[in-house]
Amino acid sequence: MKKIRIALIENHNLTRVGLRAALHQCRDIELVGEAANGTEGLKLLEESRPDIGIVDIDLPDINGIELTKKFKESQRVTKVQQTRIVVLTWIESKEAILAAFAAGVDSYCRKDISFELLLEALKITQAGNAWIDPAITRVVLEHAQTTLSKNEGLTKTVTINAVGREYRQIIAANPLTD
Repeated sequence: MKKIRIALIENHNLTRVGLRAALHQCRDIELVGEAANGTEGLKLLEESRPDIGIVDIDLPDINGIELTKKFKESQRVTKVQQTRIVVLTWIESKEAILAAFAAGVDSYCRKDISFELLLEALKITQAGNAWIDPAITRVVLEHAQTTLSKNEGLTKTVTINAVGREYRQIIAANPLTD
């Protein structure tokens, strides 16, 4: 199995050291580097191109949201391997959560997550899916529901022709039962 290459961007020394120690214990994780602020973190991501960057939002100089936005923009321009960003933070304000996802964050975890769940979130994110901490899911869902209700009048039905004509006739004549 290929190791997940991870860059760790966290300004709190004790948290960074603890995460480094825990990640080194995992056989399927390779820590490619770490940074204590946004400027160093952005440089680390651009130079090492890890599979995943674990980023705190509350970083000195460039916050994690701005770092993510700049990094994702540079990935679009250079069209290189896509590094996924997992936020690991205490911040759970609606504005910060929505800004993080708008900036391109792939997954969002609170720092009180268990290490086992963090590993699960990293693997899910590496596979191309999003992992959202259950503690902040309500914010994301409420935003989506509000956005949908505002745009309700703009929705339209689109026909998808995924089945050939002869198969449509068979399905129409003999529909599947429960």
